[in-house]
Amino acid sequence: MVENFSPVIFLYGMAIVLAVGKVFTMTIWRILPKPRPPLREEVLEAWTRRRAQTAAHEQVHSSAGGSLSDSHDAEEAPHQAASGPEQTPVAQPASNSPTGR
Repeated sequence: MVENFSPVIFLYGMAIVLAVGKVFTMTIWRILPKPRPPLREEVLEAWTRRRAQTAAHEQVHSSAGGSLSDSHDAEEAPHQAASGPEQTPVAQPASNSPTGR
């Protein structure tokens, strides 16, 4: 029995085994779910989103707040003036809509 050991065939065989193993490993890693970020990063990200929303919300209300408070005061003023002993004319704010609604 003559045993011929060819190092070239052995190296090609090992390369094929390693390549197939690498393909399976990469396929498994692609299929697995991605890990979530650490809790600290997640909380910081949520906090910055919340602060941005709150700042935008306050900015909208502060820019529209002046006109809303004026109309609110105008609605309360006739009631207060009617209950007092002297009645003073209260100027009504102009309506923005063309129909006056």
